[in-house]
Amino acid sequence: MFQPVTIFGFTLPIISVVLIVAAIAFLVIVQVSRTVVFNKLQNLFESKLYDEFLQTVDEPLSKFFVPSYNREYLRLNAHMAMGNAEKAKRSFDQLLTMRSTRTQRDDLLFKAFQFYMQQGLFKDAKGVLDEMKSYGRHADRVSECEKTWEIFGNKSYAYIDEMESAIDSAPYELKVSYALMLATQYASKGDEDKAVEWQDKAQKMLKEGKKK
Repeated sequence: MFQPVTIFGFTLPIISVVLIVAAIAFLVIVQVSRTVVFNKLQNLFESKLYDEFLQTVDEPLSKFFVPSYNREYLRLNAHMAMGNAEKAKRSFDQLLTMRSTRTQRDDLLFKAFQFYMQQGLFKDAKGVLDEMKSYGRHADRVSECEKTWEIFGNKSYAYIDEMESAIDSAPYELKVSYALMLATQYASKGDEDKAVEWQDKAQKMLKEGKKK
């Protein structure tokens, strides 16, 4: 009833040809649709249309093409860009309970630690820090996070000598960070004069950096 078809030297029943063509067409449609979704999300975010961006994240096509972890991460980025700390925290809390790759987890932990510290959520930051330390990865970066938590979350002033010795040769971003941490440490130590001195130095560095 159906005549066979020869393609690239292979003779196939016509039904097989129809199925192959349909499969190829489906893959093309899927790829095009995926590209449309990701381009739309990227354009909305870059245009700072965050409300529409968040609506798009929850659309059926986005749910089909974007894994749940990635969609929550997209929400997180939008909440942070909008300056909505409450919703950003909910996204961080949610993401920390979700399965992810090692690379995704490392990225999330450092980002969550920084956010929790900025919000003064030192207990949450400590939990993230403990997890980072348990993996034994990114030792230098984790060490800096530990110093940050000890200084701001635990009111330690054990790093004064170390930071005063290192600040002159440190890169700009770290230099500013050290100045602020030295101001905080001297305040914790009860030396208000030195705390004000380092606070002023940090302010001066920030102003000079903006001029560059």
